Order: sequence, then structure tokens, then C-alpha cells
Amino acid sequence: MKNAEEFMKKYHVAVARANMSQLDKIKPKIASEWINEWMAEVGDSIADEEEFRVKFEDFLTNGLGFADESKVTITGDELTIDVGGCIICPGNDILKKAGEETLCPIAPTGLMAISRVLGKKATLEGVDKEGKPVGYCQIKYKLEEKKSK
Repeated sequence: MKNAEEFMKKYHVAVARANMSQLDKIKPKIASEWINEWMAEVGDSIADEEEFRVKFEDFLTNGLGFADESKVTITGDELTIDVGGCIICPGNDILKKAGEETLCPIAPTGLMAISRVLGKKATLEGVDKEGKPVGYCQIKYKLEEKKSK
């Protein structure tokens, strides 16, 4: 393929614009599909945080392959994903510059992975792109034990 990155950027913008009124529903649906696929590989739940970290990082890097690098870190009650060279971001940058909503399913993918696979409650603390080139960010989640029913 001659210019896959340029095509992907245009494709991403077109998909987001074609579904603009539904983006809040599409992001978690994409994330859910990806996590269901991953759960079928890992056998549903992983209670050990280090095992989860290693396997989730491998899934993001090699399973999804959306970025050149995806580093997952768990420190205390915080999980971070450091993303570098993301193929989704250039399309989102076009949308953002046009004042339109972006379509990034990676943040909800983290939320669902933490909840469904690690078995913890996750809160998205934010996505830091400050001072970073397009395609680089740090996604932060706060982890909590799920309340017993």
C-alpha cells in the first residue's frame, strides 16, 4: 500500500464525520469489541496487577497495533498508558482543528479492560497531550476496588 497512513487519516475523519451524532455511542462499542476479543485470548479475568499490565500492554502494542509504542504502568491506585506514534491521532487532529468531536476508542478501551479483566473500578483522570507531538499522549486512570453487592 502506497500511503497507508494518509489513507487511515482520511478514513478516520470520514468515519467520525459520518457518525458525528453517534460518537458517544461508537467509542464504547469499539472498545467493547476489542476487549471481548482480548478476553477470549486471556480467559476472561486477570486479578494480578503485574500480569494484567504485561498482557494489556502486549494487547495494545501487538494485538491492536494502533501505535508504535504503548507502555502500561500501574503505580498504587493509578494506571497510565503512554502512547507514541498513534495512527488514530492524525485524523483526530484534523477534527480537533475543525472544532469537531474526535473519535478515540483507546481511552474507553482502558476503562473496559480495567473493569472487565482486572475487576476494578476505573475512572478516567485525563488524557495529557500537552507539549507532545500529534500521536503522543498519556492516558491516566484512577483504580478502585469494586464495591461488593
